[in-house]
Amino acid sequence: MVRNKWIALTPVSDGLAALHRALRELPATPTPRSIGELLTAYLPNAEISPVTRREYERIADTRLAHHFGAMPIASLKTAHVAMYLEKRKRDGHPHMGNRERAVLSAAYEYGMRRGWAEWNPCRGVRRNTERPRSRYVTDAEFLAAFEAAPEPLQDVLALALLTGLRQGDLRRLRREDLREDGIYVTEGKTQKRRAVEWTDALRYFVRRACARAENPYVLTNKFGKPWTLAAIQTAFKRLGRDWHFHDLRAKAASDAEHNILGHGAGMLGVYVRRQKVKALR
Repeated sequence: MVRNKWIALTPVSDGLAALHRALRELPATPTPRSIGELLTAYLPNAEISPVTRREYERIADTRLAHHFGAMPIASLKTAHVAMYLEKRKRDGHPHMGNRERAVLSAAYEYGMRRGWAEWNPCRGVRRNTERPRSRYVTDAEFLAAFEAAPEPLQDVLALALLTGLRQGDLRRLRREDLREDGIYVTEGKTQKRRAVEWTDALRYFVRRACARAENPYVLTNKFGKPWTLAAIQTAFKRLGRDWHFHDLRAKAASDAEHNILGHGAGMLGVYVRRQKVKALR
């Protein structure tokens, strides 16, 4: 008689995300049978950047495992994927449906290469139509949010505008990335090396941020700890603005074309000069 062997994973109080992480760390089954097992086998071996991997894991844990996880690999049909995209569109999340389909498709491609799946049911399914965001944040809108934000969040907003870096790259920015001639970072999404030249405004906010706490990170919260994604999102929502944090990338690119960022002038340059005058009084 074969006895089942129980394996301790995580406390229930840690939640589903911790459970899925623990499952991915277990030795993979020789041949995945369900879509959930296929996702578990694919994610640790996906040839993607660390940032993309975390996003794939989040999608697999919060959406795909819940919706498709128990289904046998061969039972998923093209119609099922199309119906799922339609559901996500009706729910008001068409773009997220596209991302989730992409993760599921990548897992099936991985499974086909290893003989676990005979076809990829995501192929041929038309993606939901996405409207690219074209929201431009005006100087007045940015300044209103900037003035209403506490100092630690001000530094985040300022660096987002002055560098055009993504939020994740800003959160990971370390003091060792600061050089005499500028800021050098490897972008998490593209893995490309990028240099940002110093301006008076950029140098001012970086110095102010670094003076807040002694740790390897440039940007920290009011407690001197590195920002988390959830913390920035929560703090930004408190400002009550009708534009998104990532809209600052578009503004940074647009303003740079008009030499606002290149000369460190504009509203942040005025702010820096005003603060220096206040400090002298």
